[in-house]
Amino acid sequence: MKFTFIANNDFDGVGQTAVSLSNNLNLTGQKCEVLVLHKKFKNNNTTILKRSLFKRLLLFFFNFLKKDFNELFGIGYSVINFDYLKKKLIGTDVVVIFTFYKVISNDQLEKIFNLNKIVYLRPLDIEMATGGCHFNNLCVKFKNSCNNCPKFNFSNWVKFPEVNLSQKKKIINKYKPRVLVQNKYVKSIFDQSNIFKKIKKNILYIGTNATRSKKISKNLAKKYLGINENEKIVLFATFNLNSFIKGGHLLKESIKILDNDKKLNNKIKIRFLTLGNKNGFDIETKNIKWTHLDVTKSNQELNYIFRASDTMVCPSLFCFGPHIVEEALLNEVPVVAFNLGSAQEFVKNGLNGYLIKKYDTRKYANAIKKIITKEKFVFSKLQHNIVKKK
Repeated sequence: MKFTFIANNDFDGVGQTAVSLSNNLNLTGQKCEVLVLHKKFKNNNTTILKRSLFKRLLLFFFNFLKKDFNELFGIGYSVINFDYLKKKLIGTDVVVIFTFYKVISNDQLEKIFNLNKIVYLRPLDIEMATGGCHFNNLCVKFKNSCNNCPKFNFSNWVKFPEVNLSQKKKIINKYKPRVLVQNKYVKSIFDQSNIFKKIKKNILYIGTNATRSKKISKNLAKKYLGINENEKIVLFATFNLNSFIKGGHLLKESIKILDNDKKLNNKIKIRFLTLGNKNGFDIETKNIKWTHLDVTKSNQELNYIFRASDTMVCPSLFCFGPHIVEEALLNEVPVVAFNLGSAQEFVKNGLNGYLIKKYDTRKYANAIKKIITKEKFVFSKLQHNIVKKK
């Protein structure tokens, strides 16, 4: 069979998931191509879509109205050449759409459905279910209507979100595509969505590369990374460390609480290890050492980083995953996370980590302290097998 995946990029979040799945499909003898707006790595199965400069400038203008260029926001508008996309879909049996943002307009979405392909929607952010926001920041308007959108200062006359949601709902309910969500948390959100509440959703957990969770000893992994065996490693890994939705600003508050704990620092040595793009992320500590590693494509190196860590911290605020929670648990690394996303499904307090109420940085710090001060954090075999199976 021939598969075509449509994603925003090939190097982070949605894109990484799409490319990994594509590579595995091709290894099994199927044909799979990933169509993206942004391509960072050399991959024969990934193709950059042709885009219009005029459309890109127009989308920039829409974001100018919102006055927030760092936050993704889709309004049912596309920057790509649909004729080019249509040619790429010729001969395709199955189309999997990971994102609408900038890639597919509402009318283009309907045209794809009319090509008589098997179409799956694989939402890895909330944009498909809203008037356009990728992360709703606790806004619940998507349950009814995205009128008077709080992301626009001129919401009385800017109707983009409301119109976008209405158009998407009409198309989705007409064609009733197959929808695959990544965990129970995401399903609960889409069950509340004005667009998807009447559409069947199936849970399909995101897989991972087996080489990322090989049973390497902690001491060997620390030696590989050049870190002393007696240090306790607190890992924070994400593509953009300074992204608001990843919660790095809250994590820094928790790290500083630990840094000022004299009794703790007299007892053990702590190293704060970050992995990803810093993008301005910075922290000053007196007692805790900080080591930063850039983004890596190596599954082997990721395995060493996981295995060396004593805990993985996930302060994400609005993410559907993050996927890294499951990867840490597969490496038997206890996780401290806010009670959101896949963390609430996989993390069980005291068994494989701790779930903390969102924004409570002091309890977050205490949870990290509980883990790193234990001589050994014993995983529940049953809980570990549940994560592994899913």
